[in-house]
Amino acid sequence: MKLDLTGRKTLVIGGARGIGAAIVRYCAEAGSAVAWSYLDCEADRKASAALLEELRAEGATAMAVPADCTSEADTVALYGRIAAKWGGLDGLVYSAGFTSPVNFCDINFSDWRKVVDINLNGAFLAIKEAIPLMRKAGKGAIVIIGSAAIVAGGGGRADYASAKAGLEGLNRAVTKNFAPEGIRCNIVHPSLIETDLLKQRHPDPAKRKELGEKEVPLRRLGQPEDIAAAALFLLSDAASYITAQSLYVDGGRTFCK
Repeated sequence: MKLDLTGRKTLVIGGARGIGAAIVRYCAEAGSAVAWSYLDCEADRKASAALLEELRAEGATAMAVPADCTSEADTVALYGRIAAKWGGLDGLVYSAGFTSPVNFCDINFSDWRKVVDINLNGAFLAIKEAIPLMRKAGKGAIVIIGSAAIVAGGGGRADYASAKAGLEGLNRAVTKNFAPEGIRCNIVHPSLIETDLLKQRHPDPAKRKELGEKEVPLRRLGQPEDIAAAALFLLSDAASYITAQSLYVDGGRTFCK
């Protein structure tokens, strides 16, 4: 079965690198026009420019917009550009996220608020602004990238696990409010995905390979494409009767370690 997004318009929040960039590529390959936001920093600017050049060379309709996912003003401006360019929106993926290891009692409140802003509040802002555009399209699909850390309280820090857990309630609230209008919402919960964040924590490739073999029942680390494939499915009509659900894409680690 082909997962076809031809004629659709998809926005990925946090799409310059890692999981977000893999989702951008998969959506473009499936035929969707695709836009993404990125943080206005050197690493994201370079990655975003390279991704934009890559996709346009392949004939995709693509655009990239710098925006801070925690800023209401930036989010409103981002959707203003989407509305002016496309008029409506069919798919939204919230892929922005941040974590780094820190002991519970070493988290100061300003850091707590920053992590919650990125991982939870930004998702609310993105979805709130997407709803009017999806209403214009007559339906929509929302995918939130969460974390399997919500089950065991892991992920390196308590504020991260707490914020990601909050996405579960948001997911159900969105479904409760907007499913009657044909707008679906689901979460993908990854675990141990080989992104820049994991590479920073475990810079030695051999040690990362060993980590996957020891910690994951499928005996490997996940790749961004593993998450992108799940997101693409949930965005597509193949998942047209699926909403308010949580899909763990974790190699079995969360429940079978």
